[in-house]
Amino acid sequence: MEYIANPWTPPIAYIVRHGETDLNAQNCFRGWENPALNDSGMEAAAQIANYLSYERLGRIVSSDLDRAMQTALVIQQAGSVECPYISPDFNLRPWGIAAFAGCEKTPAMEKKLQCFIENPDERIPDGESLNEFRTRQDVIFQYIASSYEGLPTVIVTHTSNLTHLSEVVDQQNGLDPSRDPEVHDIVEPGGIVAVYMDASGKMMLQPRLGAVEAEAEPQAS
Repeated sequence: MEYIANPWTPPIAYIVRHGETDLNAQNCFRGWENPALNDSGMEAAAQIANYLSYERLGRIVSSDLDRAMQTALVIQQAGSVECPYISPDFNLRPWGIAAFAGCEKTPAMEKKLQCFIENPDERIPDGESLNEFRTRQDVIFQYIASSYEGLPTVIVTHTSNLTHLSEVVDQQNGLDPSRDPEVHDIVEPGGIVAVYMDASGKMMLQPRLGAVEAEAEPQAS
């Protein structure tokens, strides 16, 4: 997958993947489980904040789960964000995978989840269908399109949200968008993706921190 950035204009947004939790480290599905950042996750949040501190930023919006809000707070404390408030948003949560959340990513569990990926209108019991999740992600594009004081918005979110964004961008650019929402991320935990828009209105993505190699399969959400 190719990511192209326009070097002559600043990004319109930064998408941040929260730092690591113990469930990440244990190779478990997270979904709407609410673990805090572990020590590595807090270190990653500090690295994100340091990287973004060299730019003027408009506002921070974040998934309302603790691991995302912790990451957002560290970014805010770096002092380069114009808006003094973090806006938590339920819609920035990852795919609601219900009973899968907290379980180890064994081949058997991945096979069960694959059934819901291949049948995106089928709702996971007590959770949501993949297409319901995708519809919820319209909020990301609304945030990207609406700046604060003309400055980039920072959006702190999860694996499946980033995967959906990259799928949409690939569709816009005539590339194959198919990928597993719980596997195919473009940055590791604590990564940053810059979002650009060209003159025709097409979005372009550029990993800035924690880029994933094409062969890698990063952990979910």
